[in-house]
Amino acid sequence: MRAHTARTETDERRDAARRGLAAVEMALILPAFLLLVFGIIEVSTIMRSWLTLQEAAETGARYASTGQGLDEGDRLARVVAETNRLLDTLPSGAHEVLVRSWPQSGGGAVENDAGGPCQMVEVEVRYAYEPMTAIMERILPDEIDLQSAVRKVNEPWNPCD
Repeated sequence: MRAHTARTETDERRDAARRGLAAVEMALILPAFLLLVFGIIEVSTIMRSWLTLQEAAETGARYASTGQGLDEGDRLARVVAETNRLLDTLPSGAHEVLVRSWPQSGGGAVENDAGGPCQMVEVEVRYAYEPMTAIMERILPDEIDLQSAVRKVNEPWNPCD
């Protein structure tokens, strides 16, 4: 047979005090833990968005450097569309695609122009990231401006000047 030990009133009070202490510890630690978890999620989403911007700018600059759409007269629209194809995978937020080129002779940038053969072309992408978790919306600004720009030299699809 098993020996039965009687629990005293002191033992029950001690157990209740331990359960109460565990609840207080959880109440103190849980908010910090949740803040850490949601912070990691938010930073991960920001990094994913920034990497998508990098890839979109790279893709747009690579497409611009080929000269595709020059004969049809819609080259700039094609460069922007190719860049937007990747930007459409981002969470909601305003984005903008800027294309500019530099003539070989020097001088300033020409806005909304993908340039001619052997000229430098730049595709810049801007994105207004909006925090996605409710906890981080209170800590972070309403929008975080992210941007990426890539420059390439256009291929010589015609003889270079």
